[in-house]
Amino acid sequence: MRPDAGPRQAALETIVRGVEGLRIPASLDWAAARRYLADNDGQWKFSAVLVAIVARDEPTILLTKRSWNLSEYSSHVSFPGGRPADCDDDVGATALREAFEEIRLEPGAVRLVGCLPIHKTRKRHHAIFPVIGIVPATAGWEAAPAEVEEIFELPFATLLDPTLPRQYLDGERAGSWYWADQRYDIWGVTAVILKSLAALASAAASPPGQG
Repeated sequence: MRPDAGPRQAALETIVRGVEGLRIPASLDWAAARRYLADNDGQWKFSAVLVAIVARDEPTILLTKRSWNLSEYSSHVSFPGGRPADCDDDVGATALREAFEEIRLEPGAVRLVGCLPIHKTRKRHHAIFPVIGIVPATAGWEAAPAEVEEIFELPFATLLDPTLPRQYLDGERAGSWYWADQRYDIWGVTAVILKSLAALASAAASPPGQG
């Protein structure tokens, strides 16, 4: 382990404790999950995504660039995920199934920790459960070409830099969050989910007495 990797490992442990403290289990069945949305008026489209944290010495987060020919969010950076299927018993099952379909990540390789609260999209009425899972560095994944163009890993050093999450001030994306100075265009709900993770990790990154 590199000398500067310690704080990143501490951040990972803090995220896990923070997610567990939210008490939104990945085993939440979809009927109960829908009740987590207080303003559910029947217009919301529910889904789950897998936020896979790779437990390297320097932890990373798996992200995908969606295929250009998809009907929604084509070429966007996102987490693997999608709508629940009839075969899915719970929110975690949806996230794991979609991750296997999109990036061939074996469900048995993922230790599910729990969920973040629902994240909503502004324009398309998507209500998304981010399911947090820990993946060993020895796990394998590959892009399913019909859905995913590329898979990449976001280092925790990026996640923990408070200067990087910013909001667009004008244009079509005005008000949306994005991560600045990145090779990939990380914005919208993906950026907000990452920002939520960063908030959970901030205690580990803060000086003593300021966490």
